Amino acid sequence: MQEEKLSHGETVTANLSPVRLEKSRGKVVMYFCPMKTIEVLETVAAGDGGSIPGEVKVEGLTTPANLREGIYKLKNVTLTSNGTMQVKATDKTTWESAPSELYQW
Repeated sequence: MQEEKLSHGETVTANLSPVRLEKSRGKVVMYFCPMKTIEVLETVAAGDGGSIPGEVKVEGLTTPANLREGIYKLKNVTLTSNGTMQVKATDKTTWESAPSELYQW
């Protein structure tokens, strides 16, 4: 996020890649730890230059039933940095499979 120069209070529409999905106790768990890039598509509101928060909250994001465990590019989400980093689904949010060999960690 710092590479994209995002700051506190900023809201953007972006693609996040990669995120990892795993199943745990019958539920899907999403991990941001493998994320290497944030592709900012649009700045909705400018930030105040402050540092971004370390905690993330996900809102309105669902995984389609046909998705399996693996590595994905999460496209067209809204990111807001205000107290917590908020990742919100939009009506254009989609999941795109990403070949795991491209993301070695």
